[in-house]
Amino acid sequence: MNYITNKEHFSHIKTHALGSLQYINQRPLLRWFLLSAGFFTLKKIGKIIKNRVKNNTILEIDFTQNIDTSDVGMNPIEKIFEPNTITFKDILESLEKASTDKKIIGLIVKLGGENQLSLSNIQEFRNAVQAFKKSGKRAVVFTDSFTEVGSGIARYYLASAFTDVYMSPAGTVNLINSQYDFAFVKGTLEKLGVVPDALTRKEYKSALNSLINEKLTEAEKESMNAIFKSLYDQIILDISKDRGLTVDQVNGLFETGPFSADKALVNKLIDATLYSDEVYTTTYEKLNIAKENANLLFAHKYNQKSPRLYSKKNKNLIALINCEGTIHQGAGKTKFNGGPSIGSDSLVLAIRSAVQDKDVKAIILRVNSGGGSYIASDLVHHEIEAAKKAGKKIVVSMGTYCASGGYFIACNADKIIALGATLTGSIGVLTAKFNLQPMWKKIGVTFDDLRLNPDGTKDNATYFSSLHNYNEKQLSDVNNYLDFIYEDFTSKVSKGRRLTRDQVEEIARGRVWTGSQALDNGLVDKIGGIKEAIEAAKELCSMPSTSTPYVVTYPKENIVQALLSQPNSSRDLEKRGLPVQSSISLSSIGVVTSIFTKFTSLSKLVLGLPQTKSIVSNLQTTSDLSMDINQTVVSNSFL
Repeated sequence: MNYITNKEHFSHIKTHALGSLQYINQRPLLRWFLLSAGFFTLKKIGKIIKNRVKNNTILEIDFTQNIDTSDVGMNPIEKIFEPNTITFKDILESLEKASTDKKIIGLIVKLGGENQLSLSNIQEFRNAVQAFKKSGKRAVVFTDSFTEVGSGIARYYLASAFTDVYMSPAGTVNLINSQYDFAFVKGTLEKLGVVPDALTRKEYKSALNSLINEKLTEAEKESMNAIFKSLYDQIILDISKDRGLTVDQVNGLFETGPFSADKALVNKLIDATLYSDEVYTTTYEKLNIAKENANLLFAHKYNQKSPRLYSKKNKNLIALINCEGTIHQGAGKTKFNGGPSIGSDSLVLAIRSAVQDKDVKAIILRVNSGGGSYIASDLVHHEIEAAKKAGKKIVVSMGTYCASGGYFIACNADKIIALGATLTGSIGVLTAKFNLQPMWKKIGVTFDDLRLNPDGTKDNATYFSSLHNYNEKQLSDVNNYLDFIYEDFTSKVSKGRRLTRDQVEEIARGRVWTGSQALDNGLVDKIGGIKEAIEAAKELCSMPSTSTPYVVTYPKENIVQALLSQPNSSRDLEKRGLPVQSSISLSSIGVVTSIFTKFTSLSKLVLGLPQTKSIVSNLQTTSDLSMDINQTVVSNSFL
């Protein structure tokens, strides 16, 4: 009886199915819709299967490719123009994820080309590699040479953190004690007829010394020698630990380099001399896996195939705000229109949007700036104070630079995290004005003027003019203003860092410190990168140590979304965290400078030791200074 019933039941289903197919076949639109839906569903399933990270995967990183080291992520427009750019942030994230991913069994990194990483970038990458190794996974690095021409310190410092270090038989390890040459253009300006007025607070604030002096001042020598020593001590200590050598042995190697491949092998600087194809063969053998069973995957592609770090929504929400470039008033710039830069309007709104989000427990500011406008820095400092009063915990993570104006906006954070090679401090102020009239006269250009006060020697009519030096009254006013700024800066540091004024004065006066030095003198709280900053935020908010917070970048809207949206009020701007965006001018791509904008009156907090940018020949910030200069436009009169 049951058999008959089941047979009738299946017959009934068959009849209905045939009827349904006939119904669909008679309706072309419905048939097209169902076929399309099925096609896209199967395509989606196929894509998921294709993008799945396979077992026995070895990650690859190729530093000969274009690496974007900016902390500010690429917006959709930038991705269109630079589709093959790999971000340094993605590389760091991929290593952190891979260290706990059982499908990832190793890492192979290729070094070569021009060094794109600053010393602090290298330290953050080294930290990620060390964590990867601690999880029991093999990390391999190879290069044709450390380098062929020029110092190989930066490249070798990065490589020394790996399990296996390989170099081609023809390569060299160019470890040498470096010499730094500093150019001074005072005589050049005199020949051109450019007459400078430069005032600083205080003796270590030396950004303008190359323009007004013919050699290093004693204060500069003291500061830079201390910076060099701090950086080299860090490099030598790390290499000695990584390679199983004593500090004295590594110091000796720096004094006797460079080394050919055979000598580098004898001195334990490398593990073997191998060509690139041999590196992969050797790595497969050490991982005990056949070549055909090993799956290679670029680290940035692995990042795309796996869930983002800290992306799982939960109650432990942390806002991350990236602050990079020169600090100035107004809206910040992106790489697309001459940036990145830190506009006070943009950063203030980003902080306010995070504060208004009730779910946000803490705000991390990733600051990578050598300074900029005092007024803009003060506006940001005020906004951070307001965020703290609203109950938000503030953590600053310092990048390559967080000096002068950068430190101004960092000093009142609840916790400050810096990398050992970060350049910070520079607590001081400067102003510079250049009289170009003698230069113009040399090439036949003359000027005449009209003044409300015919006797302009006693007023401030020429205060901002690039055709006059300061008169006595103006010099007095400028000095008073610099004293006011210096007093305000040092008092804010004293309050933010809970130091006495005497303690602040001892470490201020415009002096630049490495992150390691800053830890010793109380300007920062801990050595580390963005990962350590997240841990500090968790601790401040009493989150469980084993918990994984939900980290969201603020502002949530990008430049494209901002251009398409129309805010109705300032409250809308605060909520979205972005100022009103006008159209993007293609002519504004890049930084266009002129002699007028270069030699104008500046009253800005700038990194007081620009020569330190050549340390280990890998601190890449040449654009920062030019952008800083570009913020002010000469105006001989106001209407």
